[in-house]
Amino acid sequence: MENSGAGKLALLFPGQGAHVPNMLDGYFADKSFHDYYGAIVEELGYAPIEEIGNYPDKFNSHLLSSLFTILASKISLERFLRAGGQKPDYLAGYSVGQFMALHAAGCFDFPYLVKLTKLRSTLLDESAQSTPGAMLGVIGIGLAPVEALVNELQKAGEIIYISNINCVGQYSLAGSKTAIKTAMDKLAELNPKRLLELPVAGAWHCPLVEEAGRKFCDYLQSCDWEKPRIPVINNVTGELLPENLADMKEQLVLHVSSCVKWDAGVKTLVKLGCDRFVEVGYGNVLTKFGFFIDRNADFSAYCGDELVEAKA
Repeated sequence: MENSGAGKLALLFPGQGAHVPNMLDGYFADKSFHDYYGAIVEELGYAPIEEIGNYPDKFNSHLLSSLFTILASKISLERFLRAGGQKPDYLAGYSVGQFMALHAAGCFDFPYLVKLTKLRSTLLDESAQSTPGAMLGVIGIGLAPVEALVNELQKAGEIIYISNINCVGQYSLAGSKTAIKTAMDKLAELNPKRLLELPVAGAWHCPLVEEAGRKFCDYLQSCDWEKPRIPVINNVTGELLPENLADMKEQLVLHVSSCVKWDAGVKTLVKLGCDRFVEVGYGNVLTKFGFFIDRNADFSAYCGDELVEAKA
């Protein structure tokens, strides 16, 4: 599985976009599963797999879907490296996946990643309860008309923002439920390939959850981390996260309520010499984005025990 080319490798860790309730089924047989799952059970005080079995709607919370996402990525990373996968030159993670990337870079251990994810997600879920919102996926329209519509709605007093720039023609909007409904109606007139309200509990990555970011900031200031041993992309700017830990934490706070600039981050990695990208975790959402970001780079997902390349 070693890279035969001269370019560099970036490992990509997915966020919530790939989550489904049974996403951990393919990981139960791993010897390390029960240790890592045990860290989650200990932190929560209950067994989330059983909880979802009894209350399926709970999976759409930011908390449980995020914890399942990092667990799948952790075991997939171990599988990839155990199978002889090349050690990465760079790391990137989408939304909660950015914290998995920091763990993989050596900033903190897995139990701490669980604690950090629990706090961040709990704050976001609380924010969604106090300030309800929704998100809309937009596929098959250029960024310019999407930006124009968002600006038009904002001028009309609607609460709506671009929350994710994934690749050409794939974006997400976040805002109040009424604004998202209005945006869906207006975007439908532009004949997109697809419009869908996303199955999430709130309006993530927009100013509606700034309060969660402020509370998260208070916690991060008290945390003592190691500096990353591998450079990590910053979702807020699309550039590398600062090496200085105080500056890095400031960016991670902004990350809570800022647009995820995934497209820009991957383009930065290409400029840094990456020509091979492997998505490590459940699903292949980031691999599909990559196919539309740079056709000259190799994007694949480590699914099960094999690499699956991106296809149109």
